[in-house]
Amino acid sequence: MRKLLAALILLIVLSGCEQPEAPEDFRLSLGNTDLTIASVVKEQVDDSSLLQFYEDQTYTLELEEAGTLVLKSRHIDNGDFLVTAQLTGDESKEAAVSLRLSVDEANRIELNDWDQTFIERPHDKNTGEDLTTQPIGLFTSSSFEEQRSQIVLSKQYVSTVLTADYENDHKSTVRVLENETKNYQVQQTDESVALEIELKAEPGEIAESWFMVSDESFFSNEEEEESWITYMLEDYKEANGWLTIGGPMKKLPWSIEPYTQEGYGRNLGVMVDREAIDRFGETGERYYYNLMINSAADLYEYRKEKGTDVWETEYSSTWLKDAYGLTAPYIDTRHNEFIGLYLSMIGDYADLPDLKQAQLDYADYLLEQIAIDNVIQTENGFYIADYFSPYDMKQKTHASMNHVLGGANLLLDSYIATEDEKYLEAAKKIRTAIEDLADEWVRDTGDLWYQVNPDLTFSGNDYEQLTLLDLLKHQTKWEASGDTKSAVIDDFITSKTAYLLENDVVLIDEVQELLEEQGFAEELGI
Repeated sequence: MRKLLAALILLIVLSGCEQPEAPEDFRLSLGNTDLTIASVVKEQVDDSSLLQFYEDQTYTLELEEAGTLVLKSRHIDNGDFLVTAQLTGDESKEAAVSLRLSVDEANRIELNDWDQTFIERPHDKNTGEDLTTQPIGLFTSSSFEEQRSQIVLSKQYVSTVLTADYENDHKSTVRVLENETKNYQVQQTDESVALEIELKAEPGEIAESWFMVSDESFFSNEEEEESWITYMLEDYKEANGWLTIGGPMKKLPWSIEPYTQEGYGRNLGVMVDREAIDRFGETGERYYYNLMINSAADLYEYRKEKGTDVWETEYSSTWLKDAYGLTAPYIDTRHNEFIGLYLSMIGDYADLPDLKQAQLDYADYLLEQIAIDNVIQTENGFYIADYFSPYDMKQKTHASMNHVLGGANLLLDSYIATEDEKYLEAAKKIRTAIEDLADEWVRDTGDLWYQVNPDLTFSGNDYEQLTLLDLLKHQTKWEASGDTKSAVIDDFITSKTAYLLENDVVLIDEVQELLEEQGFAEELGI
């Protein structure tokens, strides 16, 4: 009786104690490829799908040894997957995890190495040295001559987070890249092949990697794949190699807060993957489609994360802070212009009405800013500032010519698409503001000033040819809208081009072509 009573007491005591969960293997099917992670003690999954052409499943996995692994599996509507992994170290102990990608009924795996060539990168006076590089390459698994899967595997990135806190719970966030590594192993038997990816994070660190998986071929021919490799090598400032759960990380200028020379962050200008979108429009390649869809999904998920209607920059520029007191979060009008333009292009390519509307949505946002006088007024018109805070309208910044023209072009495109006069009237007000200050924009040298300030003074050295290209494109927009070109802007084009020729600058092909099309070649003797 006593033994029975003791056993009952022990059972009651034990039932009141929380027992640790037994570790289990986490498994995820990615078509013909399976992802396995060993020794997971707790799993949580969240779903998200803000657009109809992808579905996200985000898994938060507590590991037996130490650390938390977050996996985002993005299932694209063509059946492919893009998976991003983020391992966070414990406060006092290193975290490590192995991600195993296995393909059954395969007996061979081959790598097309994307990392064979090194191109010397000159030091950049604004951003310093970018230490991130292209993915490891493309792995093809097959059973004899039958392809089973393809995997593009990234390198592994270890970083730490820096933040600067401001009033109203606002903050600036950047990453410090600690290292980029190439840590993987290939395993092969007569019946299956596998890739093992190792992630390690010290206390306070984040370790990340990503891979894209398909049962089909990403590229229809070797030449297109080699063309993409060349692009990533040569145009590394625009190419995205470090993809994360929240979007790509790119090298940031030194003029950031918090300050670090090794700063990386989510730069909205490259979060919209313009090269992949353009290439998909030209070639229809599967790999570009996946990057295009990933780009759109990242942008919509970013906006959801921030709880905003447009895209706000999340890191501070000391240049803007020192000049205007402007800190993160703030609106960069050129970035939002490009986002609206390229999301609309994706909408056209994929026949998605919501995305087709993106450019008009941003045009309407600009009209809202005009309505509340968040502009730089001239006698008869106004400029939309390059940057502004949606939370403090007193923080007026400058307006640069190329930003001004970009916004006006977007408004003209919106008018052409809808024939709604409100867009045309806003574009005309911007044109009038340019004409109001026509003489002041041109410097004694014949070059243009970079920016007009809130007090209508001018400063800054203009881009060599970017603004000239924008001026030429802007004139074609006026003709496309059924209106006439601006004589003042024609004068700007003549003056700017003459200045460049006097200084022996070789005009880029696109500028040369537009000058000839618009009748400037004979006047300028080119």
